[in-house]
Amino acid sequence: MSAFALSRLKLQSVFALNAIGIALWFPRIPDVKAALDVSLLTLSVCFFMLPIGTFIGFTYAPAVLARLGTRRVVALWGAAFILAFILPALAPNAVLLAAALLACGLVIAPVEVGMNAKASNMEKAHGRRVMTRCHAFWSFGSMLGAMLGGFAAEVGLSFLAQQLLLAPPLAAAAWYLGTQLEPEGPRPATPEKRGMALPTRAALGFCLMPIGALLLEGAMMEWSALYLRGEVLLSTVAAAFVFSAFSIGMGTGRLTGDGLAERFGPYTVLNVSAVLAGCGIFLFALADGLPVALFGAVLLGLGCANIYPLTVSLIGDLPGQSAERNIAALTMTAFTAFLIGPPLIGVLGSLLGLGNALLLLTPLGLYPIIQLRRMAFPKLEKA
Repeated sequence: MSAFALSRLKLQSVFALNAIGIALWFPRIPDVKAALDVSLLTLSVCFFMLPIGTFIGFTYAPAVLARLGTRRVVALWGAAFILAFILPALAPNAVLLAAALLACGLVIAPVEVGMNAKASNMEKAHGRRVMTRCHAFWSFGSMLGAMLGGFAAEVGLSFLAQQLLLAPPLAAAAWYLGTQLEPEGPRPATPEKRGMALPTRAALGFCLMPIGALLLEGAMMEWSALYLRGEVLLSTVAAAFVFSAFSIGMGTGRLTGDGLAERFGPYTVLNVSAVLAGCGIFLFALADGLPVALFGAVLLGLGCANIYPLTVSLIGDLPGQSAERNIAALTMTAFTAFLIGPPLIGVLGSLLGLGNALLLLTPLGLYPIIQLRRMAFPKLEKA
């Protein structure tokens, strides 16, 4: 294995471990709801604390990255991120669940920015696309985490026992692999700006691009289990299988995304992805059984797959400020939508039903097409 392939594999493994850590939580949301005996609306209010914590995290992420460097941040915050999701399992009531999710949100931002900045820097250093492949490992990690959580629920293992059993070794692995990533290049002569990374005028359109896809992805992660078990009447294992199919669709799309972008150009891939995402959420929201839910989930996964990672690659190349700050601005905008969307969907679901709330998201799947036309990008050369 070449030195480049080994470095890429280490970074991809960091993405996968990050996803496993958060995805262990998603299949257990119905169990947390039942254990706390709270309504869907109350649970949705609790979920709002995760994006609030994340938004606060983005206010200090650029300073932490500038001070410690991306490799140390990915190692330390990557481990802390996984361990933080033990806290929701300890919450005895809705107030403490909200506090636990706030704490989880506080550690999300630095590792998310750090991982993506590392991938962007690797693309520049080696002249080869790696971003969508890294996100493919995130998707496969998400699938594995969801299956582990679903299996633990099926065999009767409590959420707390699951987290105490799995989170510490996953965190240790994330820390070790983070320390093995490629070292940073020389620091820029001009000191990095401190404080929250806000998008420049050139970067703003890119920051808005993946909002719909990330909102759909977040909706699948946090509400698909409740929707499939409560309205489509699937079993716990079947619901976890559908979410895994969604993750497989995302992972497969991302494994091929770099090659497709090189062959057809990233903007063509973004347009086709938007069509698939819109069709996928439409079918999934109208599912009356396992086959339609499964097909819709796969289409949705394929559609959402490359919108965010390709946007990260594009914004990382913009002039005006460092790749880290551009990516931090994108991540703050897009990841906040990823986290704040599900609670809003939960509120709508409490009023209209989760199926109808998900159906209303169909236009968001098509949003990149609208945004691309508004930005009026020139046609890129295949590269």
